[in-house]
Amino acid sequence: MRKLLPFVLALLALVAVAPAQTLVEVQLVTATALKLDSQIRLPSGSYRALGPGVKRWVAKVRGREGFGNWEAYAARGIARNLRNAYVHQVASAFAVAGYLLGEQKTFQVGQERHTRYVFESMDGKRALLYVIEAPDALVWLVGWAG
Repeated sequence: MRKLLPFVLALLALVAVAPAQTLVEVQLVTATALKLDSQIRLPSGSYRALGPGVKRWVAKVRGREGFGNWEAYAARGIARNLRNAYVHQVASAFAVAGYLLGEQKTFQVGQERHTRYVFESMDGKRALLYVIEAPDALVWLVGWAG
């Protein structure tokens, strides 16, 4: 029995982790192409934010002058905790498409934490990834210069 105990404990650990990993894969594998650079893919699925609420989020973006064609994405509940995975996936997508990170700033606005990432391509295109960590949601917006 003692020889089986480590095997049983390992099996139980795997069974407990499998649903969480599947949730992450389902959320991060689904992607949509951005309007202005089809090589860049962002998490979407049910997270794509549409409608008049997007303007409210865009109004919070510091340094939005010169950027437009905004796309907004939001994650709520448990998915909000995947902030690092979302940002990493988006930054990696920009890197694969030939954009380099030129600027990164983080600051606090009331109860929200804002992080601003500016990406630049070799041919002069610029994109702004703006992440807002609100108490009830994680919102990331992408705007294009030009």
